[in-house]
Amino acid sequence: MIKRLGYIDCLKGFAIFLVVLGHVVQNYNLMDSWIFRIIYSFHMPLFMFMSGYVCFRKYDWTIIKKRVIQLLIPFFSYIPVKYGLDILLTGNQNISLLEYICRVVYHPDGGLWFLWALFFITVLFIASRRIARRINLPECIVFAAVAGLLNGIVIFGNVRQFGFHWIAWYFIYFCAGVMWRTWNENKNDTRKFDFRLLISCAIVFPVMVYFFRMHNEPPTFYQWINLGRLFPVVYRLVIGMVGTMLVYELFKLYNKQTERLHFLSIMGGVTLGIYYIHFLVLQIVFTWPIFGNAIVIGICLYTIIVSIISYALSRACLRYRIPALLVMGKWPDRTDRAILA
Repeated sequence: MIKRLGYIDCLKGFAIFLVVLGHVVQNYNLMDSWIFRIIYSFHMPLFMFMSGYVCFRKYDWTIIKKRVIQLLIPFFSYIPVKYGLDILLTGNQNISLLEYICRVVYHPDGGLWFLWALFFITVLFIASRRIARRINLPECIVFAAVAGLLNGIVIFGNVRQFGFHWIAWYFIYFCAGVMWRTWNENKNDTRKFDFRLLISCAIVFPVMVYFFRMHNEPPTFYQWINLGRLFPVVYRLVIGMVGTMLVYELFKLYNKQTERLHFLSIMGGVTLGIYYIHFLVLQIVFTWPIFGNAIVIGICLYTIIVSIISYALSRACLRYRIPALLVMGKWPDRTDRAILA
């Protein structure tokens, strides 16, 4: 039986909190702010890294059936809910529901793209692992080859349909999580290495964030020195990994102290539900500018309000099988519901 790591739940809770905070900041159009750049430099790589970290022992295709239920059902159930909410808030919709569904599938950025990408990344991971075993090569080599091929197609072919660019990019972080967990499982004591890695990342990350910009823009030092077309891609890859390792090592090093962060741990247990619901809650609450020009207060309070509502609704969904299936990809049994009672 695989032991459950307490700090991972806290880390997942922290990551979903960053997702909510990042989208609140985005709604304030503060895409060049420090808080936005820090969050968006690593929060989704962190999620993919952790997804691989907990999936490191999966070897066969049986996991795919579970992922269809866990990821694709919420992905597709969200689309008509979002469509209906748009009509409710705006009063009209220019296209039919079927056209809307096709549009989101073609460009998953308009829906819960993370779930879509994670499903196909899981398929690629299982296939790569089986290929590595079939041809008797180390898994890391096959993972690197697949990641290089996929991202080469994106960079030089500009292929972005069906979320291909997200699948290619985050496959790297997913496999990094798998390999990191495998390495940790094979080592008896990594405390000295973990501490040195934490200090190194703590020094490097703020410097990289200073020059970081989103939306595929090159680092700001490109105004003085241009290092070529591929360097911004590598820069984004490295800063995502450095930020991920910084937060991961911080939570791991202070594992016992993270037990005090119970609110993060319980949020970490329903991350999928919060991810699904918070988009809808944000769309509703931002139709009423409650906090006016008080931006800092507004960001803080909106983040807290949206997080609490999303968490409460996620827990409520788990009490009933159909909402739990549609929103969180789960089919809770009597034991699960008794725990929530």
